[in-house]
Amino acid sequence: MIASQRLSKIKEILLMEKTVSIHKLRSIMSVSDVTIRKDLSELEKQGFLIKTRGGATLAESSNQQVSQTPSILNYDLKEYIATIAANTIEDGDSVFLGSGATCYLLAKKLKHKDVTIITNNISALYELTPHLKRVFLIGGELVYRENMISSSSEKVDDYFKDIYVNKAFTSISGIDLMAGLTVDHTLSTFVYKQVPNITQCWTLLADHMKFNKIALFQVGTISTPDRIITNQIDDVYKDAFVEKGVEVITE
Repeated sequence: MIASQRLSKIKEILLMEKTVSIHKLRSIMSVSDVTIRKDLSELEKQGFLIKTRGGATLAESSNQQVSQTPSILNYDLKEYIATIAANTIEDGDSVFLGSGATCYLLAKKLKHKDVTIITNNISALYELTPHLKRVFLIGGELVYRENMISSSSEKVDDYFKDIYVNKAFTSISGIDLMAGLTVDHTLSTFVYKQVPNITQCWTLLADHMKFNKIALFQVGTISTPDRIITNQIDDVYKDAFVEKGVEVITE
């Protein structure tokens, strides 16, 4: 494991557990104590952690940055879509939640449901873990975008191995009749391309501003999801989705 991967892994562990020992990091990453201490020193210089005897703790500034309610663009639209999505989730469901603000808002609505959550949405973890008994994080490199933190990896298929859920929910960067479903970050593609393999019900969460928009990386066509929830959709897109067998929900 190269240095950048080790630093990302240490960040991931500290964001979840707040504290970690050198012994644990050594066993996870199969490197020497000296290497781990150098990595911790580097992250301490960045202000991410505070070294302790035998390990490290998450710096207060890092904890506050992640745990505070993030600023969300087009909040009302995403809140509306998340509310509809939450009404499709029932007690006993196993659910994959993707990255992004809409899935974060959906997570906030699941606190009092008896569900199992699998997610790469680290921002959502801080809404879920105090309330739900079964929450699993898909690991990898940390991605920070639009005030949200998520994780992904080229080897994400290893994380998804033997996982199957009732329902999966993801947001998307762009939807176009020709380009299909697209995202902005190359790391995100690895997760999106696995979603159809882990569920029979993939719900796409997209506000009307995502239509006629093309991001850099294609992760599917308009026939790939099973359902789309949006606040508004014009007839051209609605007819195209319905023709491909995709359920369209707006209320």
